Amino acid sequence: MSRVSCDIIQDLLPLYHDRVCSADTKALVEDHLVDCPDCREVLSHMSSPMPLPAQTVDQNHDEGAGLRQVAAQWSRTKWIAFTKGLLLTCLAVGLLFLVYVGLFKWNITNVPTRVMQVSDISQLKNGRIVYHVKMSDGFNVNQASYDTDTEGKFYVTPKRPIIKSKRFADMGLSNMYYSIDIKEREKSLGEDVQIKALYLGTADDRILIWEQGMELPPASESVELQFKSDENENKRPPGQPSGP
Repeated sequence: MSRVSCDIIQDLLPLYHDRVCSADTKALVEDHLVDCPDCREVLSHMSSPMPLPAQTVDQNHDEGAGLRQVAAQWSRTKWIAFTKGLLLTCLAVGLLFLVYVGLFKWNITNVPTRVMQVSDISQLKNGRIVYHVKMSDGFNVNQASYDTDTEGKFYVTPKRPIIKSKRFADMGLSNMYYSIDIKEREKSLGEDVQIKALYLGTADDRILIWEQGMELPPASESVELQFKSDENENKRPPGQPSGP
């Protein structure tokens, strides 16, 4: 068998080195390498790491540092963007919550007297003035505020949120007896305060309930029993509406 030239063997060495050649090619190369130191040296160089020039190493190092800097900057930018997004989301949710509370829960709208039906104004045996109030528009009343002016006029003002809600039953502040103890209320307001009149509503929109010199009829037995039951169940502050 004629000897294969080194050029052919060296062309085959990459396949031999990577172990992707056929069995015949492998045997051919190995037979040649036994007697050829030049080809063995070429093969050994393939197995040894190839040193890079110093300039290339420095260039790669600089490029790697630049990439790390870009990655760090991107990570910071991503964190800042996430933080801003979270803050904006919290602000938006908080604003929506405030809008919801302001429209649906914050009782800032006075109920007009045109929808108030006042009846059964009377006086309990203990001196408290009682009167029944029913809202004719079918909406809930969530709260009642109290105010006294310099002339001794005391105002009980039912209030609602801006957006009203339909009531589910004829009960609560929209259909119930209100009551007040004038003497107790005067004590809570101060020694120099004297209540001369009681109104339902505001100074500009009001219904007279009682004023000094007015004689009120005694409350019925059913109303007396109702307020007696309320007092036994829970002691109410002066002027607070009673149960329905």
